[in-house]
Amino acid sequence: MLDSASCPRSHSKWVSFTWLISGRLTQPLPLSVRITLLALLVLVVVGLVWALRKPSQRQRIRLWSRRLRWYRRRTHVVVALTLACLLITSPPGLALVTHALTSQIPADSGAKAEAIVVLGRGARFMNDRVDVTAALWQAKRAPLIFVSGRGDAKRITRQLLEKGIPSDVLDGENCSLTTEENAQFTADLLIPKGMKQIILVTDAPHMLRSRLTFQSLGFDVIAHPNDLPSNLGYREHIELVAREYGGILSYVLRGRFHEREAAELKDVHAFADRELS
Repeated sequence: MLDSASCPRSHSKWVSFTWLISGRLTQPLPLSVRITLLALLVLVVVGLVWALRKPSQRQRIRLWSRRLRWYRRRTHVVVALTLACLLITSPPGLALVTHALTSQIPADSGAKAEAIVVLGRGARFMNDRVDVTAALWQAKRAPLIFVSGRGDAKRITRQLLEKGIPSDVLDGENCSLTTEENAQFTADLLIPKGMKQIILVTDAPHMLRSRLTFQSLGFDVIAHPNDLPSNLGYREHIELVAREYGGILSYVLRGRFHEREAAELKDVHAFADRELS
């Protein structure tokens, strides 16, 4: 297995930063902060009620509103965006946007492939991926299991060995920190060996972006999504889906879903040449 000591330079500092920020935003607020915000909201409401009871204050508020008329369009946009966010983050809205993300994934045809490629996603997603991957190999869907993801690759490999998967059918790379790197490093280690037909294993929200990225690098992909963890919290689910939509938009703007030109991958090819020599 390709170890992190020989990894090419990663360009994922921005991704790590966004994961940190989104993680902070989805953490529950401390009780003291919630009480403070509630108290401020009550004070604002009380202040508005008190101001509107006095004729002089009502007249002053009218004057302010006239001066701020040119802000109304912006206000309408802000209100519309706020309502859209509230709708999307409600349980029915979250179910709808999740369905829109996962309904574009073709069903597993059951065909055999040359390798099963498993993407890392952190410890909470690991157990189900290990079970799904082991079941696919035991069903003789592919002779090789390739695990991709820094940190996760070694742990998933270790769990597969514990399930009785022979070590000689396990391979992988312990370098990638992003979906783009998953696809690039896997392509440059498998495609030179003539392995283009793969069964891709990752969670359902992540599958659409992963499948399109792997296809852009020359793979023929059979999607086999695994379930999300049963203990995934509501805020974590929102964060996961929001990041996928943001990731898809980012990859579209960068042209990562189109077939790649060889020049785009010259640095990764050089890395693969070192590993294969």
